Order: sequence, then structure tokens, then C-alpha cells
Amino acid sequence: MTPNNQSVSCRPFRFRQAFTLVELLVVISIIALLMGVLLPALSRVRRQAKSTVCKNNLRQMALATMLYAQDNDDRLPYAWGVSHNANTNNFQTLLIPYVLKDKFNADRNTEDSDFARNVFRCPTRLKENHYRSHVNYPGTGNPWKISYGMNQYTSLNFPVPGGGFPSAKTAKLSMVSRPGTTLLIADLSYELNHPAITYLEPRKVGEELYHDVGWRHGMPHPEGHANILLMDMRVEARRRTEIDDLTMEIN
Repeated sequence: MTPNNQSVSCRPFRFRQAFTLVELLVVISIIALLMGVLLPALSRVRRQAKSTVCKNNLRQMALATMLYAQDNDDRLPYAWGVSHNANTNNFQTLLIPYVLKDKFNADRNTEDSDFARNVFRCPTRLKENHYRSHVNYPGTGNPWKISYGMNQYTSLNFPVPGGGFPSAKTAKLSMVSRPGTTLLIADLSYELNHPAITYLEPRKVGEELYHDVGWRHGMPHPEGHANILLMDMRVEARRRTEIDDLTMEIN
């Protein structure tokens, strides 16, 4: 008996039962199923986010191109030419005062170069090979990973008779006869890795096909889509099977 003659219940203490093996297997199966559903969706979201960054870069370059034209008698930037000096001879060097700073710095490698910074940096491009089958810089060619290329036909003397540098004198923006279907700037292929795009279609070099445009978003190049800035300053995502209406020619 307890004080005040109160009785104490003598109910037996019961341990909580553990999960059975079958229950654990069911839970693990559900988690695995959810992961199988969610992981591809997350990967797709990450790819779309990178493509969005790329499109925003092109929109900023579109604005920079219009400002450049306003300051230069309606002339477009040249894609590449004049010299071999990477600090002065490409469209990024001409646009940089309108998007970043006064002077372009090519430097000696991707990590330190303006080719791979801010609006000139495509996050998907930087995960690709440096150049063609070379994962890293092979010691020849451009020492940077270049993300974007401009239409080389902005130079009035291109194609250059007998070779040589394209002219710094360029076409006027108002000269473009079909601005809604003429390429201005696009994702650049690691098979080219050069700031000037010349061909929309693949070209044969030896026994292999090479692309100037980087069809990298959504799927590995050349099966993905490329973000393309047109001369009317619209950005579109297209696959290489969707370019029949596009042109490189200014007139």
C-alpha cells in the first residue's frame, strides 16, 4: 500500500517494437524511387539555369552592340581581325567598355582572362574540352576557353581575297537586310574556340566534321541547342536542325 492507501497500477512495461526488415525495405525502395524521379529533374533545372545565364549574357552583349553602333556611326563591331593581339583584335575587346571596364585583359589562361569572366563566360562552355579532343590547353592555338563568337561577315572585306586579316571597317547595323534571321553572336564550339563564326553548317576538315556554333545546352555538343543572338537583338535557343532560315550574310 502507498501513503493514503492509494494503490499503484501494476501494468506491465512494453518496449516499442522495432521496424521489421520488410518495412525497412519498403522505406528504402520509396526513397530510391523518389531519388530516381527527383535527380533527373534537378539536373534539368541546373542545365536550364546555366542556359539562362548564357542567354542573359547575350542580351547584355546585344545592348553593348547597340551602344557601340551608336558611338561608331552605326557600324557593327568586327568579330576578329586587324592583328594577332588578343587584347585588341576581337569583338569582346570592342564591347568591354559597355559591359565591364575600359580595357580588355586576355591574359595567358582561362582563369585570369576576360574571355571567361562576366558576360563573356558561359558556365557550360567552361566544363567542356579546351579545344577539340584536348581537355586542357594543348600548347598551340588559343590559350583560353572562348564561350561566344560573332559573325565574321560584319567585316566588309570578308571573305578576304587571298587570305589576311578581316577589315576593321564593318557593315552598318542599318545595312542588315534580314535582321530577324541574321546571326550576330552565338555560343561558340570548342571545336573552333575562336571569336569569329564563319559557318552555320558543319564543315569538313580532313575526314571529320567540325562546327563553329556550340550546340551545347541540354545535351553534349553537338546534340544540344545553342543560344543565338540575332541582328534584331533577339535571343533564341535553336538546335542545329532548326537553322534553315538563318544566314551569316549581312546583305
